[in-house]
This record gives sequence, C-alpha cells and structure tokens, in this order.
Amino acid sequence: MSIVLPTYEPEIENIGQAIQSVANQTYEHIELVIVDSTGLEWLRELGEEYSWITYLYQDPAGLPAAWNAGIDTATGEFVGFLSDDDYYTEEKIETQVASLEQGYDVVYTDEYVIDQDGSVTYLSALPVADPERHYVEYFKQGHGVPHLTVLGRMDCFQAERFDERLAVREDPHLWVRLFKQYEVTKIDQALAYKRRREDSATGDPEILYENELLEIELLCDKFPELADYRSKRERMANYRYGKHLLRIGRTTQSRSIFFDLLRDGMVETRVVGLLVASLLPMGNRTVFQWLETMAERQKR
Repeated sequence: MSIVLPTYEPEIENIGQAIQSVANQTYEHIELVIVDSTGLEWLRELGEEYSWITYLYQDPAGLPAAWNAGIDTATGEFVGFLSDDDYYTEEKIETQVASLEQGYDVVYTDEYVIDQDGSVTYLSALPVADPERHYVEYFKQGHGVPHLTVLGRMDCFQAERFDERLAVREDPHLWVRLFKQYEVTKIDQALAYKRRREDSATGDPEILYENELLEIELLCDKFPELADYRSKRERMANYRYGKHLLRIGRTTQSRSIFFDLLRDGMVETRVVGLLVASLLPMGNRTVFQWLETMAERQKR
C-alpha cells in the first residue's frame, strides 16, 4: 500500500500529524511517498531515517504533476493520497483495503472537515447508487468524492493519470474517468480529516472557476454522452463561483452571478438564499453561514 503526500508550504505541526497518521495505521504494509517541493532538509532526512518513507524532491510544477510523480515512484499494489495539512483515522487503510480485496478497483469514504475556527463537520460523500452510471452522476454533481479518502489499485492510476493541464480540479476530472472504467464502491464512514484553508490554490475563486470550466470541457470532449448535462454543470460552476465570492466578501460580483443564474432558470432555494445573503450588510457572517447551510440542506 503506497500513500502519496505532496508538500509545498507545509505547517510543521500539520504535516507532522499527516505523516504520523500514516505511521499509526492498523494496516502494516505501507509506503509513504513524500513529493517535496520545499527542499526542507528534515523532510529529506525522514526518507533516510525510516525505511517505509520514500522521499522525492520535485521543483514546483503543480499538484497534478506531484501526484503523478508520486505514483511513478510508488511500489505498492494499491495507492492513496494525502495532503500535507490533512490526516487519516487509524483504521482507514485497513478498512478500505478490505473492500479492494473483495474485488473493487476504487474505494472512497466520507470525511470530517475541520474549519478555520476548529469546528468539525461530518461530510457525506456521493453514494454509489448505480455503478454503471456512477461516472455520469458524479459528473452531474461535480463534487462529492474527497481526494484524501480515495484508495485504488495502482494499475488504475497508471492507466489514467492526473491531467497536468489543470491547476486544480484534477482529482474530480480523474474520478470521472476512473468511475467510467472501473468497479467503485463507497464506505459509509468518515475515515479522514480535511482542514479547510482559504489561502490554498483552491481558495482562489478565479483559479477554481476557470479550471472547473476546463474540466467540464475536457470530460465532455472525452465522453460525448456527458454533453446533455454540460449546461447544468456550467450553471453549478457559476453557483459555486458566486458562493465563493460571497464568502470572501466580494458581494457585488456574487450578487450579479446569482441574478444571472435565476434569469437562466436556476430558480432554487439555495440560489435565492445566497442572493439574499449578498444583499445583507457586509460582515454579517452568522447570517451568511446559516443561509449557506440551509441552502445546501435543501440541495440534498
């Protein structure tokens, strides 16, 4: 079992917890591949000191390139992924490998999300209701499979790579391709903790929005049957973009997006709710969070 962990500007406490969570696994046969773009000496020394850690330095080239480099270096039959500020529960790998040994190719789980204020939320991943059409359902949603919960057979990730044309959204782009070709299952347990960071690449609304549109285009080109859902996905990308802008205080821009969505036929409670939030005085964070929560519950 190989775990790939890329690192750029890690907080020492967080990456230490990430590495320790791999060391604490109840599953014994684990290799941790650290793909380091910081050049920190102590990370290199970990690879020299511990036989189960493989250290690889890579000049900064983006996350997709780091994931791919880690996969190329890894030697395990199975592979999983971990970011430098997230961590696993102790039984994560053992639980998921048991599913892979039943014949599945890819398995993922629910997750816990740690917000910046320290609060923890249980986040349910997308159910596998129809394995044959799961790639379609996942494309329609555009999210719902946390990357740090995914484990799969190495052969799958050698055949289907992370697309290095994408600066972000490389993981959902890959998941659609994997779900199309391989047997996938979901475990209804949260087996990983993700820290929410607004200063990461995925915290930049323009980068995230532009790459989501590119992701949609690439997938529709590869799988023409997805074209029927393209307009809906693009509206969802606009909705997420507007919500992101609202969260960081760019209310005028977000309001314009929500009005456009309503005019385009996306007349849903979540859109109306966030439009109302965009009309509230700046700084009314509590009301925004409540409206966002109510909107997302209505979506489910």
